[in-house]
This record gives sequence, structure tokens and C-alpha cells, in this order.
Amino acid sequence: MNRIMKKTQTGIARQRAFGSRFSRGVFALVAIAGFMLATTVANACPNLSGSGYSGPIKLPILAQAGHEQSDSVYSDSIVGLWQVVYTPVASSTPITVSFKEWHSDGTEFENIWLAPVGGDICFGAWKTIAPRTVHTHHIGWIFATPGATATNYFIQDETDTVSRDGKTYTGNYKMQVYSLAGVKEGPETDGTIAATRITAD
Repeated sequence: MNRIMKKTQTGIARQRAFGSRFSRGVFALVAIAGFMLATTVANACPNLSGSGYSGPIKLPILAQAGHEQSDSVYSDSIVGLWQVVYTPVASSTPITVSFKEWHSDGTEFENIWLAPVGGDICFGAWKTIAPRTVHTHHIGWIFATPGATATNYFIQDETDTVSRDGKTYTGNYKMQVYSLAGVKEGPETDGTIAATRITAD
């Protein structure tokens, strides 16, 4: 009887260990696929699918191409608040949307369309690399289990160019998931960005 109980306990322990390894492996792959194929992952900004995103969100406060405002409102600087849409290279269909703040001190903050329990915010540092063009180094935690500590983090590098009228910007991103030990997990993914300025009017 003792032998049977020990075998049962050993089997359960192995199943739990396997489940943990399997979950982390699947999670890392899904995190990558979130940008590429709009699948799901519980993380910060790479968790792009499962958000319920099905198309453009129309906001009356978005800058409109034919809506005239003072130059102070539509500067060609990226500083300000934007609605950002992400589309993976492997697809022509956008997979999520976010609200993103670019600050004049060279930092940026993003709130992506995700449930807060899995992580829906991330941060970055940016610099100007050409007229109306910036590069940002963006980072966030990934939570495989909501409510637990982070299991991974991601780094996203992107280059964005603001339109001459200052109402929109477009760009490209590359994203990589890492373990907490700094080891790359899964392939790097990339895609395009389209953003529209949000105004106070």
C-alpha cells in the first residue's frame, strides 16, 4: 500500500512539473504568436490577442485629417497621446489597439487593450533619430499566471515617423520574449504600427 501511495505521489509530482514546464513553453510560444498570428498570451504588451479586438475603434477625440486646429495642437513632434493599432507582418489584419503616451523627457507609457489581471501596461525610452522620426526601446513584464509574479519579460524596439501635419504616425516593431535569466525564448516577431493623435478637443 505504501508503495502504491509513493508511486501515486511521484506520478502527481511529475505531472505537476511537466505541467509547469509545458505551460511556460506554450506561454512563450503564444506570446510570440500574439504578434504574428493573433493567438493568446497572458502578459503585458505582447498579449495582443484574446483582447476582443475586431477592428478600428472610433473615438471622437481622434485627430481628423480635415479638422483644422492650431499649430500648437498638431505639432509634428511625437509627444502627446495616441491611439495605436498593431498589425503583424504575417497578416494584414490588426490584432490589437492601445493608448500610448510619449513624454518630452524621452519616456513613453502604453496601456494596451487587455485585461489588467494579465498585465496591460508597459514602458519605454525613446530618442529622435531623424526629422519627425524616433526610435523607442520598449519593455514589459509577462505573467503566465494572473496574480503571480512575472515569469518572463519582453523587449520591443520600434521606429516611428510622425506625419507632416502631426496627426498620425506609422512605424515598424520587432519584439523578443526573454526568460528572467535573460535568455531568448522563441523567435523574434515583427509588424507594423499605425497611430492617430488624441486631442483635448
